[in-house]
Amino acid sequence: MKLYEVEVVARERFGDHALVRYRWPGQVPEPGQFVMARTSTQNLDPFLPRPLFAHDYEDGALSLLFEVRGRGTALLAEEDPRLFVSPPVGRGFEVDSGGLVALVGGGVWVSPLKLLGRVLDRGGIAHDTFLEIPATAPEAYAAWISENYPNATLVPTTETSNPSETVLARLGALERYASLCVSGPVEMLKAVERFSAGMVSAQLALRERMACANGSCYGCAVPVWESGERAYARACVEGPVFPAEVLAW
Repeated sequence: MKLYEVEVVARERFGDHALVRYRWPGQVPEPGQFVMARTSTQNLDPFLPRPLFAHDYEDGALSLLFEVRGRGTALLAEEDPRLFVSPPVGRGFEVDSGGLVALVGGGVWVSPLKLLGRVLDRGGIAHDTFLEIPATAPEAYAAWISENYPNATLVPTTETSNPSETVLARLGALERYASLCVSGPVEMLKAVERFSAGMVSAQLALRERMACANGSCYGCAVPVWESGERAYARACVEGPVFPAEVLAW
């Protein structure tokens, strides 16, 4: 995967999260697509770039929202002017004007929903947004989410509750939605798959470890149903967004 050096125009840090905004004159990202990013092509520690959802795109600038979890993401969050990224890749959310859409974000996995909401607004497609604020989330993160998603319903969860069921309960009757677009931990994605089955279509954004991001290594393969048989699809090419009913978890 070829990486391009880009100009970083802003970095923000709030709790364990960071946002990096950079000039991107190339292909405009689609909601749910991702980029591969690293801070230097000379320093090979860590060796692989990190796959990150395109969070937003406005006025020629693309932003990445991510949680700092290890050395790779820690370097991306630092004030290093040298940032290398791939073009946006992967299959994102399919958007149509068939009715009211629910955007659901679980935990710290809300990143692709900002761009999706912007595209829906631009197309005049009505949508509701529900974002979980976990009990373990730093106050700075909760404040940032509240400020940057002013029209969203924020759903605080506790360490003793079932976060997925708590968030889904806030949606009310699922039948009023034409589709659900969800980005969250695996537990939430599986819960959405169960609750929506036979009632409303759902698209799930998966986060998988990736190496090549072009389908060569099959390191991000996920189980899917094909003609009634269990097979595997590459999250970097056939995904990372999949219809809920095709996933064979």
